[in-house]
Amino acid sequence: MVWSVGLFASLIVLNALCAFGWTWLWHKTKKQPEQRNLFARILTAKLLLIFAALLTLPSDPPFQPDQALGIGLLAIAFGSSLSLWLSEVRGKLWLGYIGTFLPFVIPIAFHSSNPFPSLLGLLAGNVLFWFCLGEIWLNRALTVISLVASIGLARLHGAPEGMERKVWQALPAIWAIAGWFGISMVQSWQKYWRSATEGIVNFVIPSVSLLIGSAIVGFWANDWRFSILTALTCFAALTAIQTEMTNLQDLNVLLWIGLLVITFATMPFANEFRLLGGYGAALASLILAWLTLAQVESRKVLVQGATLTATFALFRFFAEVHPLRMPRADLYTHYTFVGFLLGATLPFLLMRWMERRQNITRNLEVGFWSAMMPIAIGSIWGVKAVAGYLAGGIASVLFASPFALPTLFAGFATALPLTSLVEPASDLPRKVRIWILIGIALAFVLTLLIDIFLQRLRSQSK
Repeated sequence: MVWSVGLFASLIVLNALCAFGWTWLWHKTKKQPEQRNLFARILTAKLLLIFAALLTLPSDPPFQPDQALGIGLLAIAFGSSLSLWLSEVRGKLWLGYIGTFLPFVIPIAFHSSNPFPSLLGLLAGNVLFWFCLGEIWLNRALTVISLVASIGLARLHGAPEGMERKVWQALPAIWAIAGWFGISMVQSWQKYWRSATEGIVNFVIPSVSLLIGSAIVGFWANDWRFSILTALTCFAALTAIQTEMTNLQDLNVLLWIGLLVITFATMPFANEFRLLGGYGAALASLILAWLTLAQVESRKVLVQGATLTATFALFRFFAEVHPLRMPRADLYTHYTFVGFLLGATLPFLLMRWMERRQNITRNLEVGFWSAMMPIAIGSIWGVKAVAGYLAGGIASVLFASPFALPTLFAGFATALPLTSLVEPASDLPRKVRIWILIGIALAFVLTLLIDIFLQRLRSQSK
């Protein structure tokens, strides 16, 4: 369509201008090593996303007609630049989230009939930015991931009566904006108070905003399930903050598992009343991600809960997009079990390898293998093994808690669009699949050799 070509071209121009701007800032900060390093990482992520978007111009699978995947990549590149400019350069932390919301106008307004390709572009681009920027991108990364899962799963559930599809898919954004008003109120008024807001104040204001937003939506749609879910999530978050300061802090993981179960449980006061299944898990992760923003000392425990629910929501997203053939992908199926074990261990090992030497090259190497592992598993053992791998990633959140790094989400960002392409290879003869496995092993060895070579170059330059 003509509008898609125009939108793609406009986003290319905007991102090119942003890239020139970051280049200018990079040259300007020669005497400020930390700022220079940050601007170099932003510029690297920006150029990688523009290059990836140009590669999606063909309309053949895995790419989509109307360049929806590339448009998603370009939209998140521009939105991320806007967020970083407002928050890191101008110091307007709460205004920076305008850039987080802006890209989601595209799947809601232009691709409402099939938002998956553009949402996958937003997810993949966000994870790439996260690898380049690291810890500084944690909160926005969780917000974007939760919004992607929520909007995607919204299309797979019947909208309440009287609500159009676009409005139904916009509900997660309405939730996030409600929480954003609460966060912005806290951050913008801190300087007028005698001391910085801490503890319960940081929790109450965003919670009240989220509850008011869910109540407005419930009244509008005549469906109060959203308000109940919001109240349960806020209560779980408050309980987690309180137990984090006691000897019972190890029980917090059980609290998040309980919240996850509640979003699927049949409530006792209504017949067959369920809190929207996977959509409920996605909304819970979105609420937790916003409550995380207002916390300082208690942020860690809320991030763990948001990561668990967001990861599970993306798993449901995968199961809906790739319906598993019979027999089901249960753990007694050996391919699924192998995938589960790999998913529970490999992201953790990759994270540890990245922590040993923090630099942009090592981050991108880990990002590449985090993304490629589920695809490689799918090409050898099929879609059931990929499902096991992603389920193992959820398990690794529980015992390893790699919530500060995007190693888990990189697997979802590639497994969602690419599994259907590589699955036919799993039906090839065993000898062919062994050669595929050998090729993957050689590629990993090549990665290690490149890493060693680059480290030696750095040591010599010093």
